Amino acid sequence: MAPTSRASITAVAAALVAGSGYLGARYLALAILAMAVAMGIGWSSLVHVGHRWTTAGIVGGGGVVALVAVAVGRSEPYLRYIAIALAAVTVAALVAQVFFPSPRGHVLSSVSGTAAGGAIATSGAAWVAAVRTPGAEDLVVAGAITLAMAAVFSAATRNPGVNAMLTFTLGAGAGAAMGLLFPSLSWYGGILTGLLTGAAVVLMAEMNRREPRPRSRWAGISSAIAPVLIAGTLVYLAGRLLIG
Repeated sequence: MAPTSRASITAVAAALVAGSGYLGARYLALAILAMAVAMGIGWSSLVHVGHRWTTAGIVGGGGVVALVAVAVGRSEPYLRYIAIALAAVTVAALVAQVFFPSPRGHVLSSVSGTAAGGAIATSGAAWVAAVRTPGAEDLVVAGAITLAMAAVFSAATRNPGVNAMLTFTLGAGAGAAMGLLFPSLSWYGGILTGLLTGAAVVLMAEMNRREPRPRSRWAGISSAIAPVLIAGTLVYLAGRLLIG
């Protein structure tokens, strides 16, 4: 999948987070659930881990458990409940090797790759934790919008260094604009949000640049959705820093 196509998918997924976040936690949870499942389907092809559907079940299942844990949590900070999902994913990745063993010499990479995918899928629940935090509802929408804009900037040219600079600079500018637009978010809070979401996009784009382009369409979709899920944790942390 070409970088521009991957950036477009990331932007669309971020826009979906913004729209569902505006409607409320229930709709946001459904959007994140769909993304976690989609990422799980293509994760094995992306990181070259065997047993596609077993990996998809562990990665997607981790996202589901994290969403349920955050949704039913009764007290703040809601993000602490995803520790249950992280532990479950790690154990499941190890147990899967008993019933679906990888070839000799690939066990460690299979376990670590599956656990990493599960960790990314569970981090998406942080978007829901953020929107449930009183006063942070606007931050979720602003963060998702800046993430979408950062994704567009990340594929603006063929030079990765220029793209990274544009992503951080224009992402911070977009965040500042969001800070002025939303009354509950200051301009400097918007800049911080823009920088954090830009970091998620740049890091994943750099990792994808150093690897061969995924031949599988689902692998490309998985790599495009990953920064959106990762950014959930960053936006949540921004909310804790700015709102408390």
